[in-house]
This record gives sequence, C-alpha cells and structure tokens, in this order.
Amino acid sequence: MVDKMKKILPIIILLLLGNLAFSETKLEDYVSEEFDKSKSGGAQFVKTPKNAAKDFIRSKGFKIGLNKKSDGSSFFLSVGQGSVSVTSDVQSIHDARFNGFRKAIQNAKAEMVKFLGESVATSVSASVKENTMPEKIPEEIIKKAVGPDSNEYEKVKKLIGLKLDRALKEEGYDPNATDEEKKEVIEKVVMSRTMESFFTATAQQMISGFQAWSVFEESNPGDRSQITVVGIWSPKLSKLASAIKFGSVDVPKGVPKKPIREQLPIDDPEKLLQSFGAQMFVNENGKLILVSYGHASPLFEDRADALTTACDQAHNKAKQNIVLFVNENVVYQTIQNEIDTAEDFEREGMQLYRSTQGKDYEVFIQSKGGMKSLKTEEFDEFAIKDPRFGATDCVAVRYWSPELEDASAEAKKLIQDSVSGVSSSTSGFSGNTEGQGSTQGTTGSTDF
Repeated sequence: MVDKMKKILPIIILLLLGNLAFSETKLEDYVSEEFDKSKSGGAQFVKTPKNAAKDFIRSKGFKIGLNKKSDGSSFFLSVGQGSVSVTSDVQSIHDARFNGFRKAIQNAKAEMVKFLGESVATSVSASVKENTMPEKIPEEIIKKAVGPDSNEYEKVKKLIGLKLDRALKEEGYDPNATDEEKKEVIEKVVMSRTMESFFTATAQQMISGFQAWSVFEESNPGDRSQITVVGIWSPKLSKLASAIKFGSVDVPKGVPKKPIREQLPIDDPEKLLQSFGAQMFVNENGKLILVSYGHASPLFEDRADALTTACDQAHNKAKQNIVLFVNENVVYQTIQNEIDTAEDFEREGMQLYRSTQGKDYEVFIQSKGGMKSLKTEEFDEFAIKDPRFGATDCVAVRYWSPELEDASAEAKKLIQDSVSGVSSSTSGFSGNTEGQGSTQGTTGSTDF
C-alpha cells in the first residue's frame, strides 16, 4: 500500500503546482549593481563588511581561529557581523546600533562554539522523471492504484478534497465537466528534474572570558550600518572571568600600563561612539580589569529627563556585557533547506517550461548568563551628538577591578558594623560633542 501511495502523491502535488509562485530567472538578475562588466572586464571581488576586521587581524600577525603567542600561550580569534536595523536619522538609532553589536558578538561567539565541534545532519537528493504516457484523469489513476471500493480511496479523496478542488477551479477546472473538458485544463508534466538539499547543525558550549577585542562600523551611502566584532578568548581572560564570578582579587598578572583613564578614549567622541562590549585592560598596578560600554538613545531630543533615562538604560547594557563575559551558555543552531526544480509540461496542447528555486534558512544563537553578586562601578558617562546620527547617544562606561572587590567588601563590613549608615554618590556627564566620520572603536589590551 505504501508503494501505491507513493505513486499517487506526485500526481496530487503536480495538480496543486498552479498555486505556487514560479519565475523565470534571467542572467542579469544575478548581476550586482556594483558589477559593471564593461568597466571591469570580468569577475571582480566586492568588499564585505568583514574585510576591515580581517585586515586588522592580519596586521597584528594573527589569524582567525586558534593562535599561539611567542611565549607559547594560546588564544582564539573569531569575527562576527551584525546589521543595524534602522537608518541613522531614526531617533532609536543608538539602541539599534547596540543591537547590531549584540548580533555581531553573538555570531563571533557562535564561530568559536562551532570550532569546538558541531552536530551536523545533511542530505542531498536528485531525481529525474519522464512521462510520455497518455493523459489520464486523476480520479481514474487513483481508482486504479488503490481500488474504487477500498478505504484508501476514500481517505485519499478526503485528503485532497477541498484543497484540490479549489486549486483546480482557479485554473478553470469544473468537477462536473466532461473528461474531455478536464483534459484541456489539467497539466501533464512530461519531464521533471528536482534537486533537494537539507542541512542542519547544532552546537552548545559554556564560555567564560570571551570579549569584543575590537569593533568596526561602516556603511555605504544610503545603506544601514554594519557592525563587525573581532572576538577573542584566552585562558587568561577566562581566569579574569572566574575572578569576577567569585569576587576574587586573585587575578592573572599583566604588564603594568598607564592608568585606565589614560588608556580609554574619553577625549575622543568618535571612538566612544564606536566602542562596544566588554574589554580587558591592564592598569598601572599590572592587574587585569574589565571595562564595558553601553549605548542608548533618549526617547526625545533636548529633554534632560529623557537623556537621564537613556543613560540608565546604557548602564544596564554595560552590566549585561560583563555578565555575559563572566559566564554564559551559548547555543547555536542552523537549518537550511533548498530545492531546485525544472519541469517541461503540456497544457492545452502547448509545450511549456517552468523552474523554481526555494530556500528556507534559519540561524538561532542564544546566550544565557547570570551572577548573584555582580560588583561594578561607573567609570563615566557621555552624551554625544554627531551629525551622522539623528539622535544623541548616551555612552555608559562601567568597570570591574580587584580593587573594586576590596572596596566593596570593606564597605559591606562598615555597614554591617555600624548601627546605621547610608552612602550615596553622584555622577556627572559631559556635554554634547560633535564628531566627524566613522572610525574604529577601542581595542582591548594585547596582554591576553
């Protein structure tokens, strides 16, 4: 009975093809607007948003994937790209830019998770069919295959029922018409070629210490911005994440650098506009600290209350970066189905041809993290105006350091030891600053 049903289903599918959208593909449909054969003389490479990030990595003497430093220590680099969902003149542009960063770093993390191992299932099938048999009325074919008096015949009739009738009626088919009239509107596929491909991959990994080493932002005229993240993981960064998680002051040592305030671009509004995520730095004491940037647009321009709320939101985003740096479970899944069909068919005495290509593609990346006792402090916050954007950007900068853990523990002890005591602090923010064209954001320490 299974073999009989297999014979019936292709007939039903062919009868329903009239409801699907098919198109003839012309060569010029595949030619990019940036491609001009008369000028180039042939094929040419087109710039992608990831090019700047890849050039940056190569300029450092590194590669995407697992790297080794001269001292034998290892680290992993990956690149992720995300798109900003709105144009620069929209009030929520900086929230959208931050979400573009989120997409980019999620993709960078996914590259590392995939590098550690994916579970993959795939299949590809190709079929060619020819049919030069005389035309048959579908009812006759079904009856011949399953028998006119069998339960299977009734089941098949119910299965195709209203859907088949409705599809055929749209093509002029009348169930009450004569057999000759039915033959005039029902298609007959003489030859068909079908290629089907299925691919799915999944991966899952706990990661601690993955940071945005550097972030790039660019856009073509009239297009939305693209944000690209160079992500990095190393054992040293993982140990820093562990220290933050457990509130430890025992962190890996680094080569002492300038005070953090002198390492951050607090006097460069363009750099601040393009600095995202959490980044590791080494302070003047040789201790690792983590700096995080959050961005948000006010709901209204030139309103102090709206700007204050935007800055609060930016600080929350900066904290989120730190939590995900410390400890996160990354789940990656992708599904991709493709079909390529071509058919030579007869209809109303005419020889016709049609083809279709279909694609079903989905990517899902999820990060989950949590901390019971996160200790961070505001480094500063900045309200920045730039003629490229139609809204002010509040950039919140927060940090974690071993000294902060000590200070927090001391403050907690003072409160517990005192009968009553309240401490408060206020923070200021700089005025609006105008900037010029796009530049690369800050780059974290190389002492990873």
